[in-house]
Amino acid sequence: MGMAASQARLLSITTRMSDNELRSQLINNQKMRLATESSQVSENYINALNEAQYMFTNYDADNKASYQQLTFNSMTAYNEYNNQYGISNAAGQILVSETDAKRFEQADGDLATFLNSYGLEYRTSYFEELENLYGTGNIKLDTVTNPDGSTTTNYSRYNAEQIQEIYEGNQDDGGVHAGYENSLMSTDFNDYLKLEDTYLDAKENYNKVMENVMREYANGFTVNVQGVGQQTYEQILAYARGNDSSKGIEYFYAFKDLVSQMDAQNKFYKDATYEYVDINGNRSYLSFGDYIDKLFEDCIYINDTTKRYTTEVDYDGDTAYIDLNGDVVRVTRTETTPGSGTYTYNYELVDDETGTYQPVAQTEDGEQIWSGDPSGNINFWDEGVNTENIRYNFTWGNSTVSVTETLLNGHNKEVYFNNLQNIIEYFDDAMVNAFDPSQFNSVAQGSANYQQYYNDYVAASQALSQFIFGSDVGFDNYANLDDYKWCLDKGGTSQSYQSVADVKAIEEVFAVYGEPKYAYIKEGDGDANADAETEWYTNLFNRMTEGGYKAIENGLASSAEWMRYALESGLVKMEQVDKNNKWNPITFTSCSDITEQTNDVAVTIAEAEYNKAMNKIENKDKVYDMELKNIDTEHTALQTEYDSIKSALDKNVERNFKLYS
Repeated sequence: MGMAASQARLLSITTRMSDNELRSQLINNQKMRLATESSQVSENYINALNEAQYMFTNYDADNKASYQQLTFNSMTAYNEYNNQYGISNAAGQILVSETDAKRFEQADGDLATFLNSYGLEYRTSYFEELENLYGTGNIKLDTVTNPDGSTTTNYSRYNAEQIQEIYEGNQDDGGVHAGYENSLMSTDFNDYLKLEDTYLDAKENYNKVMENVMREYANGFTVNVQGVGQQTYEQILAYARGNDSSKGIEYFYAFKDLVSQMDAQNKFYKDATYEYVDINGNRSYLSFGDYIDKLFEDCIYINDTTKRYTTEVDYDGDTAYIDLNGDVVRVTRTETTPGSGTYTYNYELVDDETGTYQPVAQTEDGEQIWSGDPSGNINFWDEGVNTENIRYNFTWGNSTVSVTETLLNGHNKEVYFNNLQNIIEYFDDAMVNAFDPSQFNSVAQGSANYQQYYNDYVAASQALSQFIFGSDVGFDNYANLDDYKWCLDKGGTSQSYQSVADVKAIEEVFAVYGEPKYAYIKEGDGDANADAETEWYTNLFNRMTEGGYKAIENGLASSAEWMRYALESGLVKMEQVDKNNKWNPITFTSCSDITEQTNDVAVTIAEAEYNKAMNKIENKDKVYDMELKNIDTEHTALQTEYDSIKSALDKNVERNFKLYS
């Protein structure tokens, strides 16, 4: 009975140990499968890390780069800072978006219409700016200074709206203006240029002739100089340019007589265009002869030594500002004793550097320049000269002060000589422009030296007049034939002359304000210049026109996978626009704007899946390890029990053999 129980126990232990070994083997097999799963998860993660995508580079105004997945849309979308690329198929057709294809078809081969579909308008703000400046008024050209010192502002014959109409043309609406470019290229304008060139050359030669004739007349004009005899203008001019003032008074009056005689012979224009300002600031406009005569009168002294004039004083009647030969003096008077009627006079000279008045005093070397006395006289010496030259006497009234200027000790000769120099210098500069050329035509016409120039001028003027007016406007009007405004006002409105007048009207405005600058403007973009965008779509238009095109479906256009496949398989080819706006083939692998970058999205997903799977595998592995440990512990206990029972059983068998042997 004992042996049977032990044997049953051994059998049970053996069964359990065999079961443990089977379980252990199964768990180890499961652990091996975990290792395989771990390897697969790692491989997936590594594949994601190794997977790259094509990226396209975009640039901004600061040349900073940003990146986006390479698709047809990202590569071909307009960006003024990007290079322009295109994709063409095996047939050489450029692939375009469905929108670009539709706009091209609607443009029907017209570039302007195609560009307009992108909001690009070809125009100029030139005429709008002129209108902003002058409204409906004529356009200001320039301001010139006249011989009398006054100014004249010149204007175009037209306002901004009319200038635009002339420039752009209005003949489609029944107008007379062909447009600037058409007028410039017209036969009429070309014919006019030939006539005008001949006329201007002849006019220039005629004016030189007339200047010579008028100067010869002036240089040869003779007057009597008292105490000297007959002298020509040329001799008087030579005297004035010398250093001898001993006959200054005599030459002064002789020159005054010379000018008066010229004026009496009607040699000067009679237009009152010379502004004269008297000592009290009153202004008047005189002819040249009368103007010169006024200059003479300003220089003449009674008995050639004394001049008397008045000037305004300030409100209190006790201060006068007197211009004495270019020196401004402030003269004030103060009653020595109030109510006495006796005055003390103070003289102060302008300090040119500070603009203030300095009391009259002696110079540093003791030479007196200004001095006064209680009677109101003021004496003047030239600096460094001991002889008294000029004396001024002031007579005071309620609102004016009278000034008597007296030239002393022969100083009048120098004063007259200086005044003669000043007047003759002005006359010599101005006389040619002041002479009336019509008074000298007979001389030019009858002179062997000048006759041909005169005749050429007449012939050229008559030919030009015939073109403009259809008739001869007469010699007196020849000088105005190159003035389009005068010609139009005079009746030169023939169709032949219209194109000429239009060109002249436009070009005189151009000379001041420059030419209109036409450019494509982006609609709704604050009138910003759109040259870059215009160039981009012009390049696209030309490529579509010359090589054909094919629309790409929107789905493919936005697909990075299709773009990669199409490029790598050679299904499509890349093209790039160069600096000359020419399309050239380029391989995508050599394109600096295409780069390979890791697919961050795929990596992120793979990493998350890897971490999740590995956590699961590690947890299972820990469970398996624990189960194996438990099995090993149980196996050890069973083995120990098995060895103990077997040992006892063996001893029991051995005793039985001894008992029955």
